[in-house]
Amino acid sequence: MNFNNTLKKYNIIVDKELNKLFEDEIKKTKDEFLKACYSYLKEFTLRPGKRMRPIAAIMAYKSINDSDEEKIYPLAITPELFHASSLIHDDIMDEDSLRRNKPAMHKLFESYFKKNFTDKKYKGPLFDSFSKRFSVSMAIIQGNILYSLSNYCVIKSKLDGNLKNKSLKIFNDAYQKINEGQSFDLMLSFRKELSEEDYIAAAMNKTASLLSASIMFGAVLNNAKPYQLENLEKYANSIALAFQLHDDIMDLSEKMNKGRVHGTDLRKGNSTLIIIKALQNSNESQKKFLSKVLGNNKATESEIKGCISVIKDTGALDYVQKYANKKIMEAKKYLNKSDLNEQGYKFFNDFADYIVMRSD
Repeated sequence: MNFNNTLKKYNIIVDKELNKLFEDEIKKTKDEFLKACYSYLKEFTLRPGKRMRPIAAIMAYKSINDSDEEKIYPLAITPELFHASSLIHDDIMDEDSLRRNKPAMHKLFESYFKKNFTDKKYKGPLFDSFSKRFSVSMAIIQGNILYSLSNYCVIKSKLDGNLKNKSLKIFNDAYQKINEGQSFDLMLSFRKELSEEDYIAAAMNKTASLLSASIMFGAVLNNAKPYQLENLEKYANSIALAFQLHDDIMDLSEKMNKGRVHGTDLRKGNSTLIIIKALQNSNESQKKFLSKVLGNNKATESEIKGCISVIKDTGALDYVQKYANKKIMEAKKYLNKSDLNEQGYKFFNDFADYIVMRSD
């Protein structure tokens, strides 16, 4: 089976397991408001996506030996629930209104409030209306519930106590790293000058941690040897950084579909490695123009295109593309040392290439 067909096959399986989990929760809940909450979680989590993390977990499991894979399907959705939880919280911190071209969770609850209650403006220390306080608070809670459900998948499973503890530790460690990375990322957004090392440190925690945890999780469930886990972790960290770098590149392309407005990183002034290198390499005139556009949420399309042109002229885009390709080559070196079976090796080799070739 080729790589794309493998993705399609397991995407369907993962979505089926996710749907079952949410339907069970909806049925168990008697309160109508909580039913609505779980329905929102179901819709949000099942929005069309790549499901890279659960599929990586399944394929890591299959890569060690040909054990019965179906028994881990209910477990494989653990990282997807975890991921969806982090997306909800990210949208609050980034003040994004859309997620996968649909309303972010806090926007869903803002609409819910306005439909069911009377909104009112007020001057609070954090919010200026009842609807905003309600929507942001509910989105935080929704993210927390998803994280709880991710743990529940492991706890309710038939794994022995040792494997449950190992699995929970993998994701608990990832949860801590992701939050550390998010904290670092927030702090960096207020620094005037950033280094390549700053960006990589934040990206490795925010992006690499969960993908690495997903692959480690699948391999651990099938009793992978320590040297296999070590090399798979290094492989995952390398492709995850390449993934983030390519994600930043996609934001500058009108042809690629990142699920949000073209040039969002520029309008928000996000400190991507592309921006860091562009500012480092630009002349005074270029730097002045970049500084005018970066962080300007009202920047025109013409200004965004001009900004992208400057970025290309400084060599920043080419630098990041080469950096991403370099990380893919590093990943493949670790993959070669992982001693996976034939189907596993082929999948993860193709997976590495896919990371820097995807357009959505």
